[in-house]
Amino acid sequence: MSLVSCTKNDKTTIVPVGTEYYIDDIFSVVSDSAFWAAFRPYPEGPIPPKIEGSYVVGPVQRVGSNMPAADWPLQIVDPNVYLNFSEQQNGLVVMEMNETSDHVTDTVFVMGHDLDFTVYCIEDKEIEDFVYQDISYRLKVRRGVVMTGTVDTVMVEGKVNPKGFTNFRMATIIMDMESEPEGAPLQPSGSYFIYKDGDGYTERIDL
Repeated sequence: MSLVSCTKNDKTTIVPVGTEYYIDDIFSVVSDSAFWAAFRPYPEGPIPPKIEGSYVVGPVQRVGSNMPAADWPLQIVDPNVYLNFSEQQNGLVVMEMNETSDHVTDTVFVMGHDLDFTVYCIEDKEIEDFVYQDISYRLKVRRGVVMTGTVDTVMVEGKVNPKGFTNFRMATIIMDMESEPEGAPLQPSGSYFIYKDGDGYTERIDL
């Protein structure tokens, strides 16, 4: 699997708050009210809390999806997700996200107010050699990733620092999928998958 791009991957770019051009694109494909019921309200404000640090989301508990239960059973606990946020400024933050087989590093949007935050990312990736009925396909996937939570703080050397997140949710939303050649089974646009930290606390691991 090769990752192509998430947004700009440019640590020097300064984007004024209000130009988060792809946030509406992510949510435009989600019309299922069950998504909002499972994902929880997300904060939008222009002054998010500091979220810089390294965190582990685990156990990763499945919360909900609009895919058939046989294809995505809720009883399964997925592998841990590791997050690192750095260089946060002006509504942007550099995010590194390690999932089972994916590694993303890019500059993404962060919004929020008080201790509540939301992170938004669009990821374009290619999956090589997806085999279906003895035919090998190349899949192109565009997905939106949205994370939301509340910062739990601690004093370190006289400064307030995040030590973890409560109420953490992460959603992946399929925006578009294509296969070359045509014929592979594809998840339709608007398919979503929602996760939470199963023990209720997303711990910071670099303090």
